[in-house]
Amino acid sequence: MATLQKIRSKGPLLLIVIGIALLAFILGDAWRLIRPNQGVQYIGSIDGKKISAMDFQNELESYSEVVRFSTGLQDFTEEQNNQIKDEVWSVMVRRTIIEKETEAIGLKVTDAEIREIIAQGTDPILQNTPFNDEEGRFDVDYLMTFLAVYNDLDQSMMSAQDMRQYDALYRYWLYIEDNIKSNLLYSKYISLVTAGLVPNPVAAKNSYETRVKRNDVLMASIPYSSVADSTVKVTAADIKKAYMENKELLFNYTENRDIYYIDVPIYPSTADSEALLAEMQELTVQLEEAPDDTDFASLLRRAESEITYSDVPRSAATLPEDVVERLDSVGSNGMFGPYYNPFDDSYNSFRLFGTSMGYDSIQFSVIQVATGNQEEDIRISDSITAAAKRGASFQELAARYMQSGQPEWLPAEAYEPASITGDNALYLNRLNSMKKGEIANVRLTGGNLVFKVDDVRNSVKKYDMAIIKRQIQFSDETSNKAYNELSMFVASNTTLDDLKKNAEDSDYQLLYYPGFESYMYNVGDVPRTHEALRWLFEAGEGEVSRIFEAGSANDHLMVVAVDKINPQGYRPIEDAASALNRKVLNEKKFETLKSRFDGAASIDELANVQGINIDTILYANFNNPAYLSSSVNNEATVGPAISILEKDVMTKPMKGEYCIYVAQKLTEDNYPTEYDDEAERARILSIDSRQIANSLLQELYFQANIEDTRYKIF
Repeated sequence: MATLQKIRSKGPLLLIVIGIALLAFILGDAWRLIRPNQGVQYIGSIDGKKISAMDFQNELESYSEVVRFSTGLQDFTEEQNNQIKDEVWSVMVRRTIIEKETEAIGLKVTDAEIREIIAQGTDPILQNTPFNDEEGRFDVDYLMTFLAVYNDLDQSMMSAQDMRQYDALYRYWLYIEDNIKSNLLYSKYISLVTAGLVPNPVAAKNSYETRVKRNDVLMASIPYSSVADSTVKVTAADIKKAYMENKELLFNYTENRDIYYIDVPIYPSTADSEALLAEMQELTVQLEEAPDDTDFASLLRRAESEITYSDVPRSAATLPEDVVERLDSVGSNGMFGPYYNPFDDSYNSFRLFGTSMGYDSIQFSVIQVATGNQEEDIRISDSITAAAKRGASFQELAARYMQSGQPEWLPAEAYEPASITGDNALYLNRLNSMKKGEIANVRLTGGNLVFKVDDVRNSVKKYDMAIIKRQIQFSDETSNKAYNELSMFVASNTTLDDLKKNAEDSDYQLLYYPGFESYMYNVGDVPRTHEALRWLFEAGEGEVSRIFEAGSANDHLMVVAVDKINPQGYRPIEDAASALNRKVLNEKKFETLKSRFDGAASIDELANVQGINIDTILYANFNNPAYLSSSVNNEATVGPAISILEKDVMTKPMKGEYCIYVAQKLTEDNYPTEYDDEAERARILSIDSRQIANSLLQELYFQANIEDTRYKIF
């Protein structure tokens, strides 16, 4: 039971947090979306293979557990959830297309290879698992012990909570093991593909020189923006020529849509603010007059405070800044508020019961005693306490009860923000009152904890207080008013052309988003716009949606419309014309501006030419773009242009992305790096291998004809 005891060694607070998180994980929102009575639902296909929502959900759950174990996070933000979904989909796509390729050539990963990787313990994926030794390195013996114990578990002798934790940890390991196999298969395949890459001495020397050579450069430039677009004529033939030259850059790998949308944020009204202030005045009186034995946790819940009550005093570092700023104005058992805080748009009141000294961080060891018999718990814990006080090794005592007893640091910031009551408050308050080296036996509801404080850091003042913080929220009346106004507008403007024509006159902003794709999750960076997104990819061109409620607190109203559906494949010339027009304009401006450089043999001769800007660029390098103040942009071609020049020789007029320029080398030297042929060849091989792998994956991705319709469910 070593692994579970390692988790237990963090203390009962962590056990409770993990237990709640796992339960929430199992019963999460995404799980409720997939119901058995709905039949098989699909969220996409890869190379003709349909991916069911259930399969994706299972992978999502597994990877979410990995992230929780690896990061210590228990809850994810919407953005983090979206990142996890994207990572799971990416892994499923890569695994499917690689397995098809490797199966065709008979390439496999054996169980022996996986065992060898686990035994070596150096694979990066193993470094963030719970199966680490005291120095944070992966411990294969630790893993094997856990797996052996798990396989021999007698569930009838286990609590439901412990069993859930064992199951979660086992599923976590299976996911890690599966990823080791997938990563190794991918690595073997890419190694086979890139085996023919052999960097030669000439390439190695050239790579070194382009990396280390640096030049101080004098430049003369004219930005294309200095020439009015209206003075340059662009013909249909020019656009067609540019289209054919850049066609490969105009390929849509997935279907996307050009959309318009109206986003209406809902803000609290003056009446909403006044109503909350009146309520806060009543709540402040209740808090002030409450007897000392009041259940303040319940009182704050009824008050709908954003700051929960805790029986464990909090340091200033974990209190709201607006509260900390006012603490000096309040004495013991004093009251302050209500007051308005403009930084989070809230009304606040607080009651300070008193202060005490506690630690910023505590390092402690713990042994848990939970036999199910109170008298036996007390007898055993008293015996452990007495032995520890006599000088017995705490770790050796813990080992007798199959626990590690290893010291762990507990920073105050890890528990102070939470609402802590009951047993958790009892043992945390006891810890904060103990001195370094002290040993204590604490009786809790389900057993005893024997603590030893090994070390402490920074004794700080802590505050026992109850805080009511309420952000001003919009009322139903305010929300209904905004909805009704937008509804009237939409009812009288039912087409996209109507929206374009009348939105501004009705004080609505119609926003354009070209190339919107389903994996983007949110429309216009507004959270929880899933319904609007789903509608967008089911609607046809020109359609206007109903009103959607969106935002993290349903604090946005949104109307969306489809302007154009862009299928997979090359973009039509008419769709690319706008982007190509700028490219053609700049090319024509380059030809027009070239004459201003005629006859000049050096930068000095150009100093008085109309519109020319002179810049000195320090340490210009082949691999790095140079920043030009004239165009306020970076130009990638400067380094290559001057790399072959002799000193004091000027280039011919060069076509940059944002300007026309000439350059003259002033000085040349090298970054202080010695040439190492073997290292340089290895560097080239690494870069080329990555580029080939990325190009290959992209091609395989395209050939797999991937359909991503996760938006329908996830």
